[in-house]
Amino acid sequence: MVEQLVSNAALLLAGFYIISLVYKEPITKELSTNRKIGIGVWAGLLGFALMLFGIPISNNVIVDLRHIPIIMVGFYGGPIPAIVSAIIIVASRFLLSVSNAAVMAAVVMLLIGIITAVLSKRLEKYKIWGVFVLNIIASGLVVINLHLILASEPNYWFNMFMFVSIALVIGAISAGLMSNMIKSKQLFQKYEQDSTLDYLTKLSNVRQFDEKINHVMDDGSRQVTLMLIDIDYFKNINDTYGHDAGDAILKQLAIILKGNTADGSEAFRNGGEEFSIVLLDCFIDEGNYFAEKIRKETEEYDFRIPDGQTVKITISIGVSSCTDGASTSEGLFKAADEALYKAKLTGRNRVCVADRI
Repeated sequence: MVEQLVSNAALLLAGFYIISLVYKEPITKELSTNRKIGIGVWAGLLGFALMLFGIPISNNVIVDLRHIPIIMVGFYGGPIPAIVSAIIIVASRFLLSVSNAAVMAAVVMLLIGIITAVLSKRLEKYKIWGVFVLNIIASGLVVINLHLILASEPNYWFNMFMFVSIALVIGAISAGLMSNMIKSKQLFQKYEQDSTLDYLTKLSNVRQFDEKINHVMDDGSRQVTLMLIDIDYFKNINDTYGHDAGDAILKQLAIILKGNTADGSEAFRNGGEEFSIVLLDCFIDEGNYFAEKIRKETEEYDFRIPDGQTVKITISIGVSSCTDGASTSEGLFKAADEALYKAKLTGRNRVCVADRI
């Protein structure tokens, strides 16, 4: 029995490794409902595979580690994958045989799914120990069920001792493996996000700006308008109120800019106090209107800094369009940059449109 349980455990761990390759996202309670259902289906199929390689210890009675996938996906993914996996395991058990033992095992698996669904949120703060507690409860239910059926069988207590021991050890190993996979995926997502987003404002960074502007200009099928935006006298703000205040203003301005983009248009932080917005399917007159709207909204906004004060700022904006003689991304950017320079040179807090050619 020990060798067969170890083989069952190896299959279980291999199943968790495979799912880490298939699903690029970490298994968390923040997943979409469809993702959670998919995780539950996978765990249910893994439980069925464990049954196929289970240990028959009496007529129509199989011992295996099918409860562990329910616990794992329920603890980390929440109630939906726990219940879905339990239902699939219950249904698949009847594919192997239909008997009183199968019915009792089905009831136990459903109970494990329900208990995991109910307790997972409360136990998540205990991390791996929370999984251990669920595993003890699940193993206890399995042993009680088997006791009702097999109490008179020879070596019953020895077999149950070995089952519980291996189940708890493999459960702990599985929890550690799952936890490490989740952390690794979350760390990868963070690195991936950091490579595309500005750390302070959470807008797309200058690298993404270059990719976006080059892509839409090379495509040539859409009308592109570019706005370059610069905060007026930003150095004075940092000198007067401190860099924390400057950072707070940058973050609040980013919210204003993001709120004025839609339908494929996107706001970027190009560096320092300079931002940009790429407007798609937008002609120069409409771009000028949006720029003026943003300028006015910024001028009227009360920017709150860390010491509780409110600060007023203004911005200057240069606008260019691919219909104004700029047939390349470099030409589009240069035209907008020259318009921005003109806005600053002629008094700031204004929108200037690139000269039409």
